[in-house]
Order: sequence, then structure tokens, then C-alpha cells
Amino acid sequence: MKLSCDIQLPASKSESNRALMIAAYGGFAPDFQNLSDSNDTFVLDEALKSMSFQRGLVRGMESAFSTASIIDVADCGTAARFLTTYMACHEGEWLLTGTERMRQRPVKPLVDALLGLNADIQYVEKQGFMPLLIRGKSLSGGKVGIDMSQSSQFVSSLLMAAPMWPQGLELEVLGNLNSIPYLDMTLHMMRHFSAHVEQTGNIIKVWPQPYQPAGFTVSADWSAASYWYELAALTNECTIKLRSLSLSKGRQQLQGDSIIAEWMKPLGVNTLQESDALVLTRSKSSDGPLSFDCFNNPDLFPTLAATCSGLQREARFTGIANLHFKESDRVEAMKTELSKIGVKLLVLSPNEVLLQPAPELPFFDSSQPLQFASHNDHRIVMALAPLASKLGSISFDDPEVVAKSYPDFWGKMGKILPVFGL
Repeated sequence: MKLSCDIQLPASKSESNRALMIAAYGGFAPDFQNLSDSNDTFVLDEALKSMSFQRGLVRGMESAFSTASIIDVADCGTAARFLTTYMACHEGEWLLTGTERMRQRPVKPLVDALLGLNADIQYVEKQGFMPLLIRGKSLSGGKVGIDMSQSSQFVSSLLMAAPMWPQGLELEVLGNLNSIPYLDMTLHMMRHFSAHVEQTGNIIKVWPQPYQPAGFTVSADWSAASYWYELAALTNECTIKLRSLSLSKGRQQLQGDSIIAEWMKPLGVNTLQESDALVLTRSKSSDGPLSFDCFNNPDLFPTLAATCSGLQREARFTGIANLHFKESDRVEAMKTELSKIGVKLLVLSPNEVLLQPAPELPFFDSSQPLQFASHNDHRIVMALAPLASKLGSISFDDPEVVAKSYPDFWGKMGKILPVFGL
């Protein structure tokens, strides 16, 4: 398969969502360029607007549940974690809920830390999980510890609120410090908007210095770029131009998934800088089994697992423990879907898997496409889609789930690949 295409990537939803939260805490209108059009960013933006409208309304009803304003974040984990802190320190009664899967994803470390700062939060159903009944009030800040083993978003949620607290915040980060690039992104963006933040080891101090308005342009999304790297690896010859990306050190490298350029080298993908774009070309792959530590880059696991499957390469993946708590259990989801093409994903521990490729890949025509399940997870669908270049016609039970982070994914990728029904 020979491929040539020119791709404008979507904006980073991670940067967009942090920018929206900082503007909300600072009380100023967002002055942002290239804000993400993802569903996740839309959900967060709408929730913040709804809260702004509802705060201060007089409620005279007796039942706590009937007086609370319901904020439903659907399956948006970022919104759930960021809004938990925002609601806790803004006057009002809030019932924070989401989809069934969202109500299975942990939130206890964040709630425990907020309770330690005198927040008023109750679990409505199961302890440690949403829905949450939050009675917002003024918080002073102070000193607290938080475990970020399950999600770096717990830490980011607290930190972004801290400049507005009279005592600021001294935060001790506990547990396995996974997904550190996302924490670095939070600290960088806080400083961009005039926050005073210092980090020494696992102690982060935030002074009570309010945010100030500042212009901000959201970078292109490296996570979205990873699927084009995968497609490049699975083709025999290609020239794929990814616009608005750079290999030079700078703010884009705060997106940890920029490491995909390095990780794809042994899989036969060269990356060349050309003005304000990257050009991906095909070269000879390395020999032998591969190993990837996804501790700081868990979102890349589905992409790399699918790529190695399509290239019939054995690979070992570590640092994947928190993937069990994403939109789906991404380890089990990939294990299930890759088994449909004869690939074995052996779970050696909650933190390690071994991918054993199929001796021969099957091929499907349009009369009987291979049906992949989406697992209601955008990253599972986008990681599996490029396999159509090797497998022929494939289909998904819910292809539109990609709108969570990459609304135009099928508008670009679907025109290139033999994906049935699009």
C-alpha cells in the first residue's frame, strides 16, 4: 500500500481543558486560539457555563438531592476530576454524575484530599465513586497529600484551584508517579497565566497569587498524531504530512505522547521536520522483539499494540496498570479485539503484557467485514482502524465514539482505509 496525504491534526484536548479551567478559576473570559472541538472539551465548557448560570440561585426544597444542580459529564473523565475540585470551592449544591462506566472509574484519592482541605462531599451510591453530592463553599487551601497512581488528573485538579485559595497549597504527591508529562503540562500552563508554582521532588507548592488573563494558542494533538504514525508503519511506502507539529523542544513536547516519533523508529517510521509540519516516511524496521514502558504515556498502548499486531512483531508492554481505569479497561479491550485476528495478548501482571503476533493475518472483503467492538472507547477504535490497511474491510459497532477526542477522524482516515459502512 502506497500512501500520500496531508493532515491537519485536531487541537489538544488536554491543553484545551486545562485552559478552560484556569480561565474559570481566574474569572476571565477565555482568550484562546485553536481550542479543541472534541466532545470532552465541549462537555467541560458547557458544564462550566451551566455552573456559572446556576450559582447563587435560591433553593428552598428540603431534599438535598432535589436542591442540587445536576451536572452530567457523560464519559468525560477529565471533566469529572477537574469539576470535582471546582464544585467543592464554589458556592452551590452540585450532583456530579456521568455514564455507567464513568461511575466505575475511581475518584476516592481526589475526594479524600479535598475532604482533608475541609470540602463537603458525599458519595451518593458506591463509596469511592461518582455520583458525588458536593456542597460548594470557600476553601482556604493548606497542606495535603494525594495518591496519583490511578490518575495524574487528581493532582492537576487540586493544583489548578490552588492559586485562588488564601493559603495556597502545599501538595505531597504520593504513589506511583505515572503520566508525569500531564502534570508538567498543568504546571507550565498555570505559570503561563501568572501562577506562582514551585516543585521540589514530590512536593509542589502553589502560592495564593491569582491567575491573570493571557493569550494562549492550543497546540496540535500528539495523541491524534499517533494513529497516523501507526498507519505509516503499516504501509509499504508513504509520505504523510502532519501539520502544526514540531520535533524541537518547546511547549508541544509537554505532551508526553510526542515520544511516539521515537518509539516508531524501530517499527520503520522516519520523522522529518519540514517548516511547521512533520513528514512521515517508511524505512526498514528493526529485527527482534520490542519493549515499551508506557508508564508516562499510557494512551499510546492501544496504538502500539495494534501496530505490532499488524507488523507481526512480538512486543512487551509495561507501565500499563492505570489503563484498567480508563474509558474501558484498555488492556482487556485490546486483548479481546486483537484475538479476532489471531493475536495473543498475555497478561503477565496488572502492569505487564506480552503481545504474541499471529503467524498469518486474515483478510476480509466488503461482503463480510471484520467486526470490532468499540468498548465505548475512542482510543480503542482509533488504534484498531489503521489495521484495515492489512486486514481489508473492517467495521465498528460504534464508530462515532471517536468524537470524544478527534471528531474528524473518519473524515480523514475513513477516506483512506477500507472501513465498511463509513
